[in-house]
Amino acid sequence: MSERSKRKVESTAATSLELDRVIRMEYSALKASCTHILRGLGIQVQHETTYPRGMPQRAVFCTRTLNLRSIQAIGLDMDYTLVDYDVNAWEGRAYEFALRTLASRGVPVEGLTFDKELVIRGLIIDTRNGNIVKVDRFGFVKRGMHGTTRMTAAEVRDLYGRELVNLKDEGRWSFMNTFFSVSEAVLYAQLVDRLDSGAVPRTVCAQTYEAVYVMVRQAIFDAHVEGKLKAEIMADPARFVRPDPELPQTLVDQRAAGKTLMLITNSDFAYTETVMTFAFGSGWKSLFDIVIVNARKPEFWSSDAQLYEVVNDEGLMRPARRLVGGRGRGTLFSGGSAKQVQSALGLSGDEILYSGC
Repeated sequence: MSERSKRKVESTAATSLELDRVIRMEYSALKASCTHILRGLGIQVQHETTYPRGMPQRAVFCTRTLNLRSIQAIGLDMDYTLVDYDVNAWEGRAYEFALRTLASRGVPVEGLTFDKELVIRGLIIDTRNGNIVKVDRFGFVKRGMHGTTRMTAAEVRDLYGRELVNLKDEGRWSFMNTFFSVSEAVLYAQLVDRLDSGAVPRTVCAQTYEAVYVMVRQAIFDAHVEGKLKAEIMADPARFVRPDPELPQTLVDQRAAGKTLMLITNSDFAYTETVMTFAFGSGWKSLFDIVIVNARKPEFWSSDAQLYEVVNDEGLMRPARRLVGGRGRGTLFSGGSAKQVQSALGLSGDEILYSGC
């Protein structure tokens, strides 16, 4: 081996050892070492205001799989995307409305209360076995909860083994991918306990975990669709909505970067107008080139629905033949489809980024 090759091998080995040392180093020692190096370069360090002791939710992260230079238009959902809600206030009320619905149908819900610490977004409901599970990136179940009781590692292993969770099987698995799933999952777990104890009568539903899930999901759906919850939010948005003072500037920056901005929400015009005005001010429409309410997602992405234009502040609508938009016009539409958006903008799907659900 040449002398140059030997030096290269030695350098690689030394780098590997140094990297291993850094990985194994205690955080306090790593922090002190970084501070010493930065100060040696004349850089003042303010650890109290930086991650991880600061606000990681305000940090900027990067992705290597998305080139924003190729994105010409950005679509944004409203609920839990542009408008941040107090999850406990929103989901707590949805839970209470669902309890009333279930009680009226003879379901034994006495004594149940909303437990905000029971579940988090990102878990998966196994409606066949009455479980809420956490899976790894490969789809294997790592942890589980039957009803409201944590399953042991042995119970998880015996029930699921090497089984892969297949989210395409929507009849069994329900992915909790939004905050709207929280109240549903809490109520489902609690009613699984009641089913196991024999408290749920056969006259209410079939004695299966699937039947309980369908019953709970319908009750939560009714709480949203009947409009009672949204009526409360419209009457007192400050109780539910948490405005972000920096978000309008973020949208302005995206516009300055040449992006076409769209708001696409399933909410109706009256609710959208009230909440967006509270969160962004009366001029919120000027932040967008196109605004679509009553989008009916996920059908919006694949079907062709009738398109209407909202023509006044009272929500009066008239049929529209096509989508039109323009800088800062915030033209309001109801319904329509993703295909019509692409046609209006003259863009293909891979040139449009949508954030939301």
